[in-house]
Amino acid sequence: MHSGLRARVHNREQLLGIFCFTPSPLLVEFIAVSNYDFVIIDLEHSLTDMQTLDHMILAARSQGLAALVRVPLERSHLVLPILDAGASGIVFPRVQSVEQARRAVQLCRYNPEGDRGLSVHRHLNFKSDELAQRNQHINDSVCVVLMIEDSEGAENARKLAGVEGVDVILEGAADLSASLGVPWQTQHPRVKAELKSIAFNVASSQAQFCAIPRTVEDYQVWQRQGISMFVLGTDRGVIRQALQANVLKFVKSKDVIGEVG
Repeated sequence: MHSGLRARVHNREQLLGIFCFTPSPLLVEFIAVSNYDFVIIDLEHSLTDMQTLDHMILAARSQGLAALVRVPLERSHLVLPILDAGASGIVFPRVQSVEQARRAVQLCRYNPEGDRGLSVHRHLNFKSDELAQRNQHINDSVCVVLMIEDSEGAENARKLAGVEGVDVILEGAADLSASLGVPWQTQHPRVKAELKSIAFNVASSQAQFCAIPRTVEDYQVWQRQGISMFVLGTDRGVIRQALQANVLKFVKSKDVIGEVG
């Protein structure tokens, strides 16, 4: 039986998350108290060190926020200590083949579902009793997320979603747009058509499709199509927009005061 974030995914609850590129436990707490359901801490495009990551995962756990960590398969040696530190799951970027998908699952699950190494750590509350039962509980709770970010992955979407143990297929429209020859044009008809095809192929599996809506309209369209899991941008984008809006608010106020005076 699934538990934690994984259970919520398979129950098709509405889940809202955000990418976190900033190496800050305090920012993770801000995300938690802002009513997000999960955070994806990035290790693909960021330089977050392991001690800071450990503190970010701990900050998430302290606030009841599910912490996923994005780890390239090329850095798969990090998956074990990250899960031992208490992460709710792993996001694997740029997955293209069934072989890669199966390897991702193996890295995240204990025997017989995978080959994850045994250790008594935070994920077990540092308790060494009833380890066999606890291992099964961990297997039931760790969320395996695959990102499809190019045309090869998109072509194999149905097969990737059908791999036993894969919980979520997350779209990566930015890199997908580059793969399709229209870099950064995430609203391009070819990109949107490919995303729709991926979602359709995932729908026939046990996995869930997770969208990254670029606009409110995108979000509403995905909802009407039955999608319930979303990544609402990045910490960098949201913070920049909030800072700009704050400045603009006072600049406009100054203009109004000047006109009145």
